[in-house]
Amino acid sequence: MACQTGIRANAALRNALNLGKQAKLRLIKIVVNNEEMTPNYEFAGTANWRDDWKACLPECVDAYEPCFILFRLNTITEWVLITFVDDRAPVREKMLLAATCATFKSEFGQCYIEHEKHVTDRKDLTLDAFESWLKAKTELGPMSEVERELHNAQQERAAIAHAGPQHMKGVAFPVDRNAEEALRKLAHQQLSFVQLSVDTLNEAIKLESTLDSLEPTALASKVPRDKPRYTFYNFDHTWEGVPQKCTLFIYSLPSSGSSIKERMLYSSCKGPFLSAAQNQYGVVITNKMEVDARDDLSEKALLEVIHPLPVEAPKQFSRPAPPRAGPRRITKV
Repeated sequence: MACQTGIRANAALRNALNLGKQAKLRLIKIVVNNEEMTPNYEFAGTANWRDDWKACLPECVDAYEPCFILFRLNTITEWVLITFVDDRAPVREKMLLAATCATFKSEFGQCYIEHEKHVTDRKDLTLDAFESWLKAKTELGPMSEVERELHNAQQERAAIAHAGPQHMKGVAFPVDRNAEEALRKLAHQQLSFVQLSVDTLNEAIKLESTLDSLEPTALASKVPRDKPRYTFYNFDHTWEGVPQKCTLFIYSLPSSGSSIKERMLYSSCKGPFLSAAQNQYGVVITNKMEVDARDDLSEKALLEVIHPLPVEAPKQFSRPAPPRAGPRRITKV
């Protein structure tokens, strides 16, 4: 039904959604007006989301005006989507909002929405009511070992669905000054090894360690296998008698030991961060690698990535020669 209405977000709403994804807005109220979705109220907020909730809700909603409310809790991936439709609202307005819900989530990006709540009474928009609902939603009752494994599997599948390529276009976290300086030194061959991490609390990319020189045989010991990391390595080597300089980017993502949120942030930050490393800091990346705890990081493995063996083309079946042309033979019996 959402595709049949043709109602899309206008320019003002697209701008507000982009500001929200950059953590510059705490709350965005969206209504359907003149056959388009438009922001009706925006609130920048403070550092405390509970104080911001009390300052805006439920005062910013009107019982006769159905709306979507986007509210950010802590990080840019913890948005609450509230669909407010009071029973006293006009039937046409309620139908329009219901028909545009899927379109709106597609416009904003499902990967950013942590919780969804449908509200029909302004009383359910108080902070106490929301926290009670959130507590009941997140708390788990006693479960057997099998039920707990099934629940964890469902969370993993939901996280993968949220991180799908149809919505996730990347999150550009700021790079701290120490990391910027290290990347510039790496680009000028003043450093051999630079390792960075994503600070999930402060939503920034920070520097973990640097080395002026590092032998390829010692690289594996510098890349942790129990936590995600971004690693740059200037690999100087000789190939077929010719000295070569290569810059490798190694994205290490362990299969266990890190939270779903941490893995999602590392994955979504990688694209914008690599673009900044190359365009702003001058790092020329020769090859990219993605490894986990089981992958090999020896010198031989690096050489196989940089200089892959040529793949032999499959041999074609040679067809037999056709019979010679000539007069038809008569076989006597």
